[in-house]
Amino acid sequence: MNTKDWIKFFDLCNQVLGEGDYSLYHSKNWCSWTTFKRVTSDALYWARGLPKAGEYGEHGVNDGGNWGQPFPYTSIAHLIIPRRFEFCDMYQGQFVHKQTEQEIDRLSALLHEHGIEHIISEWALELRLISGRA
Repeated sequence: MNTKDWIKFFDLCNQVLGEGDYSLYHSKNWCSWTTFKRVTSDALYWARGLPKAGEYGEHGVNDGGNWGQPFPYTSIAHLIIPRRFEFCDMYQGQFVHKQTEQEIDRLSALLHEHGIEHIISEWALELRLISGRA
């Protein structure tokens, strides 16, 4: 993925899935991602709404915003957009259950039109920047 592909990817995500937020309750989309450095240290993933327009640019995801810190595009190893995500917790003194279906099939079709490689399954849409061989 080059810079142009990343920007188009995030633009299409915002267009199709709606605006993300750092809060699961407020977000219209959700994803998880990891970096090459995290894969080699503890293999943990972050989870938040996808970056909003203006939170990403020429070099990567900017500091602050939904992802909270900068992520150069070259550092992202794996990004997962689940078909569904769910919020189930207390919110402002009331128990809230919210389930959101993400239109990853529509997103996948647009990504194909723009030549952005990805993987789609019944569970998620993925960008796998880690190449593998069996």
